[in-house]
Amino acid sequence: MHFAFVSILLLAGQALSLSIDVGGSVGTIDATQFLNITDIYLLTDCQTQCSNADAQIITCATNDSCLCASNTVTAVTSCEQCIFNDLIAKFTISTDPRAGSTAALTAYATACSSVGFTVPSSLVTLSVPSNWDGPLGVSLGTASTVVIVAITAALGTGSLLLLSNM
Repeated sequence: MHFAFVSILLLAGQALSLSIDVGGSVGTIDATQFLNITDIYLLTDCQTQCSNADAQIITCATNDSCLCASNTVTAVTSCEQCIFNDLIAKFTISTDPRAGSTAALTAYATACSSVGFTVPSSLVTLSVPSNWDGPLGVSLGTASTVVIVAITAALGTGSLLLLSNM
């Protein structure tokens, strides 16, 4: 009887893979659910990278050392990087907190750390795409600036004259 109880406990421990606290609407998930992003178009656009990462996670099953190995983490980060680039290219956001998210990757690394495996931060860092031009800075030309300053000065001077003559 005692042997059966211990066996059940060992099997129950094997059924659970890495537990990742992503937070938000997703909460705590296991590693097999980490790349199950709800926005299907993102997974379609990044099919190559994400299929590779999914395959590695499935191969690892419940082996935490495999799930936290650099090749698995690199594959997961590659999928997340592709999704991040796709979100930027489409100028959109995702409702899924796992989609192209540094916070989700950090949660993955934290889960690895909680089971005794250190994941370097360089492996879970997303970078801005090389073709991204950043936030748009709107500026005036020289002629427009001169006209705007002149109008502003005239209105300001007129307002001061009105207030001083009251």
